[in-house]
Amino acid sequence: MKQIFLNIILIVSGTVAAANEPISLNAYINEVGAENLTLKANEATIEAANAKSDGFKLPDPIIGYIQMQDKSGSASGFEVSQTIPFPTKLASDHSARKIEAKTEIASAKSSKKDILAKARLLYISVWAAQEKVEFLKEKQRAVREHLKLSTASARSDSSLRIHTLKAESDLDLIESDILEADQLLKEQQIAFAEFANKDPATYRPVVETPQVTEIPKMESLKAPSQLEVKRLNVERLNARAFEAKSTWLPDLNVRYRDVGATGLMPAIKEVMVGATVPFAFFWEPRAATKSAQAEKLRAEAEYSQEKIRVEAATYSLLTRAESLRKQLDLINSKLLPRAEKRMKLVHNLAPRDMESLDDHRQAMEEFPDLKLKALNLRMQFESTVAELLRFVTEEQK
Repeated sequence: MKQIFLNIILIVSGTVAAANEPISLNAYINEVGAENLTLKANEATIEAANAKSDGFKLPDPIIGYIQMQDKSGSASGFEVSQTIPFPTKLASDHSARKIEAKTEIASAKSSKKDILAKARLLYISVWAAQEKVEFLKEKQRAVREHLKLSTASARSDSSLRIHTLKAESDLDLIESDILEADQLLKEQQIAFAEFANKDPATYRPVVETPQVTEIPKMESLKAPSQLEVKRLNVERLNARAFEAKSTWLPDLNVRYRDVGATGLMPAIKEVMVGATVPFAFFWEPRAATKSAQAEKLRAEAEYSQEKIRVEAATYSLLTRAESLRKQLDLINSKLLPRAEKRMKLVHNLAPRDMESLDDHRQAMEEFPDLKLKALNLRMQFESTVAELLRFVTEEQK
């Protein structure tokens, strides 16, 4: 029994240890690429589309059994018939199905870029949630330290006592912010595991500090797969429109009949070749042609609209990302070092009046507050770049 319990403890400990192992950003993205259920579903969709695009689509042949009887006896036979569409109909349908398969592939690529960009952002979000908890705790420690100093000075001054009471209330508010940030971290960790198709109860790897994502170059945003899907849809409907025009052309019908002889009737071997007459009911092929042409024109308009939208979106996101990066660099290179230097200078000073107390608290809180602001800017920047990465062409990415 002791050995069994020991094995259980070792297994559980091993699971927890594995769950807490660090994982890099690239490793997580690769894991999502291999395990994400949406990506697996996309692969199945592509396989189905490729299977449908194979070969020419002919109507099913008809095979019949014949039983004949007269006064002299009975005879049996069979009949085989096959309808063969006009060659342009077969070619247009085959071309449209090939393009449909290409469209599914382009759509899957677009979906994969969306998912991997989201995985990148999710990883950074977990890191940011961890950092926010730590920065709030750092601010909490700064306010507590300030409270100790202000409490010692406020015993004989009622106005300073008011300052102390406010600091105590602010400390409680920070505690509430920490609880909220900790809950957000747990939610991000659950989403982090779910996105990689892992069990959230056991999959809690430690994320590393990610480098700031590079802003994509403008030339890599010229032909995103979202536009490729729309363009291929125009090609597909163009093939369908040509197929609809072919409805005016006749289909060939071939029939062969073979029936044995009876006493009164000789054996029959019959071959019949016929053709449909589609222009007899001219309104049907005309309606099909007009409908297909209208669908093609609609797809062309949607493609032009999507092209303008994507170009505007990428330019807007690009300028926003560049602006956020400049703001982030400004905080990290200038504001944070100054705030840290000021905090160190006032760290050991003993404030004696209201003005010095305010200066002390402002200096002590400014550094963690700026860290939180920089973290918020980092997440805005990463969210913007994640949107841009959805538009990056496959070869550039």
